[in-house]
Amino acid sequence: MTDVVTIGNATLYCGDCREVIGELTFDSIVTDPPYGIGMNTMQPFKRSCNGKKRNLHAGGTWAAKDIYKDIDWDSEAPDLTFLLERNVPMMVFGGNYFDELPPSRKWIIWDKGETHYRRSFAEAELAWCSFDGNTRIIKHIPDHMGFGKKPKVHPTQKPVKVMEYCISELPKGIGNIICDPFMGSGTTGVAAIKLGRAFVGIEQKKKYFEIACQRIRQAVEEHQNQFPEVREMVEERTFFKGVAS
Repeated sequence: MTDVVTIGNATLYCGDCREVIGELTFDSIVTDPPYGIGMNTMQPFKRSCNGKKRNLHAGGTWAAKDIYKDIDWDSEAPDLTFLLERNVPMMVFGGNYFDELPPSRKWIIWDKGETHYRRSFAEAELAWCSFDGNTRIIKHIPDHMGFGKKPKVHPTQKPVKVMEYCISELPKGIGNIICDPFMGSGTTGVAAIKLGRAFVGIEQKKKYFEIACQRIRQAVEEHQNQFPEVREMVEERTFFKGVAS
């Protein structure tokens, strides 16, 4: 059974992307799949913050310490050959973990800023690009770092600003309909909506699918009056072509 929710210019599917994506129409892929490095098995550690002891998880935030323990989201990396076969411009975070991705001159490097330098966190993450171009760097502190910030709702949640930058780096004339087959909490979709693009997202875990629906619905409500030309063009496209339920 594949659940389908349409929110403005976003069409979201709750199901296995390998079973769903074959019937969908889009012109680009921007995604952050599981890397298969076992992040969900990492143990919490302690750190003193302003004199207070707080629980931390490697790669995550103390404010969302339980998000690493509830599912086996990173137990294995998917084979991305089925995405390469679509022959559309692609961006894949963690591309350095996937042997099936061919060499590329263009990478997006997300520099997480000084707060991550010389700590147990990765200082940067890499996004592989299927199309040619110069490697680019975006420097942006993760949204969940520091006090008073919203905690992550997904273990590998990326900042919206980072995903906006990635979308802006797609080849000229591409990216009117962006697909994220590993949608997670829907950050790519939020970024796409903010930029006036259409979005197709697929997420297998019901918990994160519902979070993505909520976040994308809010983005549509806030930005639906922007970019009318793009919306008019997108309304003529067909996203859903009878995926089996």
